Amino acid sequence: EAGDPLDIDRACFEPDSYVQKLLKDCSLNELFRHEEAKKKEIQELDSNMQYLVYENHSKFIKASETIREMKDDFQRLEDDMNRLTSCMGDISQSSASINEVLADRKKQISQLCGVHHLLKKLQFLFELPARLKKCIEMGFHGQAVHTYTKAHHVLEQFKHMSSFLNIQRECVSIVCELKSILRKKLDDEESTTADIAETVDLLLELKEPPNHLCQQFLANARQNLEKDLDTAQKLQQEEESQDVMKFVGQLCTGFLANLSLVIQSCYDMFIARTDGKEPGMAEEAQQVLTDFVQSVMSDCLQAVEERLKKETIQLDSAMLVRALDKITGKLQVIDQLLPSAGTSSSSQDLVRNIALLHTKFHIQCLKQSFTDTLMSVRVALATSKSTSPIHGLSLGEQCTLLYSCVKNGMESSLNNVKEFIKPTVGFSLMMRTFRVEFCLEYVRKGIVMDLIEFVLDTAKTFTEPSKECGQLSYPPTLILTLSRLLHNMERTSISYLVSYGDEKFPPDEHGPVVATPTAEVLRRAGQEAQTLLNHYVAVQGRIISQMIRKGLDARDWLSTIEPRSVRSVMKRVVEEVSTIDQQVGSLYEEGHRKDQGSEGSRQTYSYSLNQGKGYPYSSTMDSSLLSNIQKLFYERIEVFGRVEYSKLSILTGIIKIFLKAFIECVRLKTFGKFGLQQVQVDSHYLQIYLWRYVSDEQLSCAVKASPLHTHTHTHTAL
Repeated sequence: EAGDPLDIDRACFEPDSYVQKLLKDCSLNELFRHEEAKKKEIQELDSNMQYLVYENHSKFIKASETIREMKDDFQRLEDDMNRLTSCMGDISQSSASINEVLADRKKQISQLCGVHHLLKKLQFLFELPARLKKCIEMGFHGQAVHTYTKAHHVLEQFKHMSSFLNIQRECVSIVCELKSILRKKLDDEESTTADIAETVDLLLELKEPPNHLCQQFLANARQNLEKDLDTAQKLQQEEESQDVMKFVGQLCTGFLANLSLVIQSCYDMFIARTDGKEPGMAEEAQQVLTDFVQSVMSDCLQAVEERLKKETIQLDSAMLVRALDKITGKLQVIDQLLPSAGTSSSSQDLVRNIALLHTKFHIQCLKQSFTDTLMSVRVALATSKSTSPIHGLSLGEQCTLLYSCVKNGMESSLNNVKEFIKPTVGFSLMMRTFRVEFCLEYVRKGIVMDLIEFVLDTAKTFTEPSKECGQLSYPPTLILTLSRLLHNMERTSISYLVSYGDEKFPPDEHGPVVATPTAEVLRRAGQEAQTLLNHYVAVQGRIISQMIRKGLDARDWLSTIEPRSVRSVMKRVVEEVSTIDQQVGSLYEEGHRKDQGSEGSRQTYSYSLNQGKGYPYSSTMDSSLLSNIQKLFYERIEVFGRVEYSKLSILTGIIKIFLKAFIECVRLKTFGKFGLQQVQVDSHYLQIYLWRYVSDEQLSCAVKASPLHTHTHTHTAL
């Protein structure tokens, strides 16, 4: 491939063409600068070339010296190898000559060693009875058994010889005595589980029947395990305030550790042993061991559950979870040693039962806390006067206090029981379905939803018919406060509480959060809030109605004097309505008023009151026309309608009820001239002061018109 002839780094570079191009394209100053640049490049290239030549020369000199040294070393090594080869040849010749000289002696020495070894065996056999007796006297039973089993086959092989036969008989007699000692040790109540296992192993080496030994071994082990369990329980009873971790720790290091040793020993001695085992022995021993473990574990789990139940009535879950985690970890080890015993399923049932009891205790505490708070609010409301703050708290603050009791209590309980599903808890990781069951059933349903349902049920009790018989045992303001509480819960609080529980307790730690259905409980909360509000309106209306009825019943309306002022009962009615207005206003907003010529109506009534004397309407007015006009207003008023969540709607409902009662009481009375005028004065007084509390102007007009409509004919005749 042809290159650029003007490229100075190419082999095809043409200097003349390059110079001609520079002279043609560059100015004089550019040529000077180009010359300076080329000089610098040439100097750098010369310097680099000198450095490379020097470096290569140095490396060449070092390589030459190294080669010279290696040549000298190889020469010395070659001389040393020649001398070594000569020495090895001399040594081989010397060894061959020595072997020829000592061959006969070596053979004699080998024969003598064999004879010596045989004599040592014979000496061991002749000394065997004495050795066995000495080991038994010193208590080295294991060494005695191992010594006998090592010589037993030789004695059996040479028992036809009289000398060996006598040794065998003497050894058998000593071994029988040893067996008797081991059986006594096996039955000794002071023997530990490890001692029993060692004794049984020695008896098995002495060819004792495995079936009988297995049963006896487990029977003795049961006694020791029962002692361990009784010790833990007695110590717990002596120290009622003992930490549960001490109880669990003692149980793990005592009972469960010994049980693990029993299982392992029984497996090694009767199940895994292959020498001299009868057919089917392993399966039989496995079944006997399984039944034994299930029996003793039943007693242990019962004791553990009884102790942990005492811990479930503590709000703090950390200690309970630690104890439960430690005990289940030890039970898991036992399950790995003997899966057929079903210890794993028993430990899972224990965890579920304790978790369920603990969450039930938490919901009971939450319910009791709400009940106590509600009772304190009830007492404070009952002992308070008017709308004065109750221990510094208004009705709105009392409502907040009730909700705070629910919210703070639930958050505290959920944070406590979250210990059960922490990543560090072993049983939560081993039990695949526990987390799902605990989160969905025990917490979300058992605590969150149950507490919300309890609040709704408690509030519902204040609207039951049985509560309305006789005088109320609770203040009406309590019903009003509960209605606001449930209304707030329907709007925001229930959603917050449920979502808080959902976020804290997801069934899948790494999966999406599954929301708990809330449509039904929200619907019920709204329904109960509306029922409470309607009940409050009915109760307050009934109280004021009774006040009005008693005021009407206490006077003789045919012989009363000419009215000079409004009756005191009407003033009390207005004061009561004003008090209710302040109470409701601390919980609910104002609401919207229906403006239908209300300003004109109020001006008309005010003018009639200021300009006229006595009853504002003329006695000569056409009673038929007046009755029809008045009837048009008040018959359109619905007394027992749905109450909205606003101050105007609530007060309108109360006023409707006691005005209806007022009208009915007036309708049932017979009035004289001054009596009717007194009723008209009272009605006008109510109309003046009650219009601001109602949402419908027609109701305000009907306040004054109704008594006139009821007794128009009577007034005309009189």
